[in-house]
Amino acid sequence: MSNIKRFMPLYRLFIVIMAAVSTLLSGSASQASESGDLNNVPIEVAASVEKSDVTIGDKINVIIQAKSPVGVNVAIPHPGDRIGEFFVKDAGETKEAVGEKEGDRIVERRYVLNSYKTGLQIIPPIKIKYNAEGYGEGEVATNELEINIKGMIKEGEEATDIRDIAPPLGVDTNYARLLKWIFAGVAAIALFMLVYRMLKKRKGGKYVQTREEVKKLPHETAYELLEILLKEDLVGKGLVKEYYYRITNILRHYIEDRFGLSAPERTTEEFLVEMAYTNKLNTTHKKYIQEFLEKCDRVKYAKYGPSLLESQETYHLARRLIDETKSEGKEKKEEAVIVDAK
Repeated sequence: MSNIKRFMPLYRLFIVIMAAVSTLLSGSASQASESGDLNNVPIEVAASVEKSDVTIGDKINVIIQAKSPVGVNVAIPHPGDRIGEFFVKDAGETKEAVGEKEGDRIVERRYVLNSYKTGLQIIPPIKIKYNAEGYGEGEVATNELEINIKGMIKEGEEATDIRDIAPPLGVDTNYARLLKWIFAGVAAIALFMLVYRMLKKRKGGKYVQTREEVKKLPHETAYELLEILLKEDLVGKGLVKEYYYRITNILRHYIEDRFGLSAPERTTEEFLVEMAYTNKLNTTHKKYIQEFLEKCDRVKYAKYGPSLLESQETYHLARRLIDETKSEGKEKKEEAVIVDAK
């Protein structure tokens, strides 16, 4: 009996402590029930792509899905102009559907991306906000995606048509002297023929004089050719490849005449390598030109059948490139004409 009395104070102290702990736990539980636990919201998000292996310039279709019960409002955001290293071509519209399980709700949005870098690229996680009844607002992120972007040259092929420039050949001293005499002789003959023709024309009551004439600028010529191409309606006639060959040549000759880059004689890859090292074009215009040429190459060589809308977009892209890079001013040239002598 004396032992029981000895432990009574400890027992009472234990009862007091348990009562205090119970009070604290009930208060925390009440607070949690009022504010909600965001970690327990039953929401599932995922990102996927239609193809993980693509060729540079191809469209990359990314599908964002969020699955949640009724009462949870999910907002899949507009990604802006870029997601990591990828350019956003289209953000699509948010669509809703009913899930397989009764009461489930699926929200989906499709992004169309593009990239100008080859190799393994990572699409970073997309952050999705939600508002759940009884839980409040929160945010979850999708998984990241790996995309393997290949160049225009297929695996196993080599760009054997790209060679180093051969060094200049030396000319023997005796040959150099001989060349000088040849050039001098040719120049003397040309001068003699010019004087002879002028005298002959004067005897006939006419003489030769020069006049100054304004020469068309590169963008003026390109505009005229684009208008002619548009009026021919090759796409409407089923001549899609011919249309893409023509519009490619128009832009390539414009680039050569405007910037002095050898665009018409080179393959697309050769030209893109040269363009990458020039400072005559800014980064934005380089990307536009690369996108334009690669779109045309897919139609010309990869048997890709573009829609009418895509053909129109290609035309407007060529027009936009010329609009943003054209030179101002006038270019003059001298032309020889024959007039009657007075």
